[in-house]
Amino acid sequence: MSIKKLIALLILPIFLILSGCNDVEESVLPEDEEIDLEAINEVFGEMAEDKAGTRGSCNVVAEKSSCIDYVGSLWTEEQMQLNCQDVGAWSSNTCPYSEIGGCRVGVDLISEMIAWSYSTGGQPISAEEAKYAAGACNATPIGKWILPADLLTNP
Repeated sequence: MSIKKLIALLILPIFLILSGCNDVEESVLPEDEEIDLEAINEVFGEMAEDKAGTRGSCNVVAEKSSCIDYVGSLWTEEQMQLNCQDVGAWSSNTCPYSEIGGCRVGVDLISEMIAWSYSTGGQPISAEEAKYAAGACNATPIGKWILPADLLTNP
C-alpha cells in the first residue's frame, strides 16, 4: 500500500467525523412535526401520579390457583376484561388474600400488576414451590416477590 493511500485512510475518518460536528441551532424537523418534550413529560407525569390502587383483577384461583391484580394506570376496564376473557372471572375489586404471596411486576410503571399465588384451587402451590416462584420473580429485573403485608409498607 502506498503512503498516499495510507494517509488518505487515516485522514478520511477524521474528516468525516469533523464534518458532522457543526453547530446547528435550527431544528431539522418542520415546526409542526417537532416533538414537544414538555407535553410528553406532562402526560407521563400524570400517568405516574395516578396511583389509585388496584384497578381490577382476573381471578383464576379455581382453575390455576392464581389471580392477577391490575395496578398501573395503563389498565382500562376494557383491557382488563379482554385479558381475563375465557380465562377467569374479572372483577373491579382486588384479588382474594394470599398467604403465599405474589410477583409484583413493573413497580411504579403504568403497566404494574401483581400475580398472586394460592395454596388452594385447581393447581395449588406449596410453600416449597413458592420459594422457587419467588426466586424466579426476583430474577426478573422488573419483578419483586411480595406478601400482602408488603403493600401496607410500600404501596
